[in-house]
Amino acid sequence: MLSRKISSYVGAVAVGAAALLGSAMQPAAAQETRSLCIYDPIGANGFIYQSFQDYVVQAREWGIKFNTRAYTDEAVAANDFKAGKCDMVGITGVRAIHFVQFAGSLDMAGGLQTYEQEKTAIKVMSSPKAADLMKEDDYEVVGVVPLGKAFLFARDKAYLESLDTVAGKKIAVMSYDKQASTLANVAGASPVGASIASFGPMFNNGSVDLAYAPSFAYNALELYKGLGEKGGIADFVLGMLSGQLVVHQDKFPDGFGQKSREWVFNNMYDSTLRRVESADSDIPDKYWVHISGERDKNYREMFRNTRQELWDNGWYNHRMQHLLKKIRCSSDSGLAECSQDSEGGPVN
Repeated sequence: MLSRKISSYVGAVAVGAAALLGSAMQPAAAQETRSLCIYDPIGANGFIYQSFQDYVVQAREWGIKFNTRAYTDEAVAANDFKAGKCDMVGITGVRAIHFVQFAGSLDMAGGLQTYEQEKTAIKVMSSPKAADLMKEDDYEVVGVVPLGKAFLFARDKAYLESLDTVAGKKIAVMSYDKQASTLANVAGASPVGASIASFGPMFNNGSVDLAYAPSFAYNALELYKGLGEKGGIADFVLGMLSGQLVVHQDKFPDGFGQKSREWVFNNMYDSTLRRVESADSDIPDKYWVHISGERDKNYREMFRNTRQELWDNGWYNHRMQHLLKKIRCSSDSGLAECSQDSEGGPVN
């Protein structure tokens, strides 16, 4: 009797061991290979490209192996994606608006002023309730991270004393960015078409007086050369730049987009923000020009007029535009715009 129990026990152990050994020898789950093109003005050594490396590692657990390529020219990255040469692309929201209007409208002029406000907006965008809004035609935005506040860089601090001193000055604007050219026109400045590759040199060599750029451009594009000893940077936030992952939906399995958005928000927002805030702190204090009081009020009114004009023209997604107005007013209910009819109506 005892010998039969021992034999039975040994047999069970042997079967279990064989099962474990068999499972260990099974080949790894098949992985699909996809291409990921990432815009970073510095290239593969830049913080944007590096920020997405954790995402590449995570994607392997989802059965996707990414072949990544860095692009220093955002236009080339976007065009390669549109042409099907990239299955996924990492670009700014300013560029992503041409693929998914709702998501790209996050980077609107003066839409948000703080990282906390931006976090609220990205959390909403990453929730299941917003899933349908993150898709348009064959495109889908599957992740959003902060890339920093955009500021007005001036070759002379005197240009920032008031909106009157901005009038007539030449400002570099991206040729594809309608909001920047509209803002320049509302301010009375003279917009000069530029590209990512050209606007830094144009500012540095004096071809333009002003440039609209995120803080990481101070080092990445060497804008300190154009600032010199007389230059300044207005501390009024012209917009919050975001990095957005856009895919061709048919290249990825059902449910991938929502799973990806939630993972990016939960695992990449804080780490990317630390890199962004480090870039903010790299700018020497001597360059900052504080915009407060009447100047702040005038700047806000100028941006409200700009956004309303772009609302009327259908440039921004109206749901995103009204959402950002709600977020601004939840932070500061005393803003004049909160009770005004602009951008979808009062929110107070």
